Amino acid sequence: MRAALASAYAVVRRVLGPPARLAYRLARAVARAAGAYAVRLSSADTRPGWMNRLPANRFALAALVVLAVAALYGVASFARPAASAPRHGTTVPVTSAYAACPDTHGARVSAVTPPGARGSGQASVAGAPVLLTTPGTAWSTDVKKGAGPWVFGAYGSLAPGLTVEQTTSDGGLAGTRCDRPATDLWFAGPGPADADDVSLYLTNVDDRPVTALVAALSPEGSIETPEGQNQVLVGPHSTRLVQVGVQVEGFGQTAADAKLIALHVHAMTGRISAAVRVDRKKGADWLPATAPSRRVVVPGVPSGGGRRRLLIAVPGQDEARVTVQGMAPDGAFAPVGERSLDATALAVTPFDLGFGGKSTALRLVANRPIVAALVAEKGDDFGVTAAVPPLGTADAGLVADNRDTTTLLLSAPPEHAAAVRLTQLAAQGPAASAKDVAVPAGHTVEVSLPPPAGGDDYGLTIAPRPGSGPVYAARLLEVKKKGFTLLPIAPARITAALPPVVDSTVP
Repeated sequence: MRAALASAYAVVRRVLGPPARLAYRLARAVARAAGAYAVRLSSADTRPGWMNRLPANRFALAALVVLAVAALYGVASFARPAASAPRHGTTVPVTSAYAACPDTHGARVSAVTPPGARGSGQASVAGAPVLLTTPGTAWSTDVKKGAGPWVFGAYGSLAPGLTVEQTTSDGGLAGTRCDRPATDLWFAGPGPADADDVSLYLTNVDDRPVTALVAALSPEGSIETPEGQNQVLVGPHSTRLVQVGVQVEGFGQTAADAKLIALHVHAMTGRISAAVRVDRKKGADWLPATAPSRRVVVPGVPSGGGRRRLLIAVPGQDEARVTVQGMAPDGAFAPVGERSLDATALAVTPFDLGFGGKSTALRLVANRPIVAALVAEKGDDFGVTAAVPPLGTADAGLVADNRDTTTLLLSAPPEHAAAVRLTQLAAQGPAASAKDVAVPAGHTVEVSLPPPAGGDDYGLTIAPRPGSGPVYAARLLEVKKKGFTLLPIAPARITAALPPVVDSTVP
């Protein structure tokens, strides 16, 4: 009896906190009383005479012992206020961040972090410090052709929300976000048969080799290679350039005739940064990274003339039925002549849509996961935008490279209006005043902001206000005689989710 109570007591001391000590003492008193009574019953001289006539008293005694021990264990598990209840994970500020910029081709490289983080921090590029020393500041520099790839690293207070972009002007204005390493990335745009060059850049920012599995879809279906799986080995802290439709790793001649292409990059080991650049006789652009989903929104379809081509890739084995809704400055609408689209399985399907020259965002709802992008042509250049998640009150967006010719395209779904605050960030910090913009439900709003006094470029935060619905955003950047580029804006990675902590001291 004493040994069992001692074991239970040890468990109670381990799992009970101070608020539950009183409950434990009461349970211990009950257990002691039960134990004393059990001792009394164990002797024929001390128990009542009528009990001497009952058979198998030892079983009753054993039951009392079990009851006493169970009382202690029961209180231990009951009194623990939160250990046995389901716990939710928590979020903490990001403490380190990486961003890989592909080959620069001669570019402006820009970086920005949002205000608000506390403590010290450090940022570097290719191992050398950069002039980005305080949260809420912006930094940019012009680099020569062949100076990249560049890998940015940030730690401490400069890590939350780190956003890095590069904008090239060789053969046409082309901008891209230097994304953080990931395990799965999708891209869709013009293929080798409709371009002078389609290049895939794979960058490994870590200390171990990474094997990337690359898959491709065309309008004719899945692009296969004689070797089967198309694997590319990327060494530590290095970049592999893969020319799609030329090199073996880029599917060789099998992909050379593809006018459109969707590329899927999957890190079989570790993580990988990927970027895709398309050069045509007229214009160039980087393809934005995206992900498959049944409900997607493609923001940033610019106003004006020129061809607008929606690309839908279906990764699965079955055809997708897709409904399309546009959000324009005058409200929601169905694109001319198209209300429901059928997209072929394991292929890229193009759709020429009419928007009446209006700036637009497209909401696509499908019966199975799809990858969506849009190619917009204007003059001698083209730009590509793709589906991104919405910005929310806890998920602000940042843009690192903005100039006097920057236009923001902000869209709200038909169910909810949105309100956002735009704050410009310069090398010295946030601008003295911010601009609030209302986006009616089902509408797209164009916003142009001049650079802060004394500068020709700036960073920008896009923060939905409390009570706002989701907002989808894209940046349109135009430079005279160099063309234009589109950049869909995804939520900045400011916090990281931690899994729930489970107390394993009690089974």
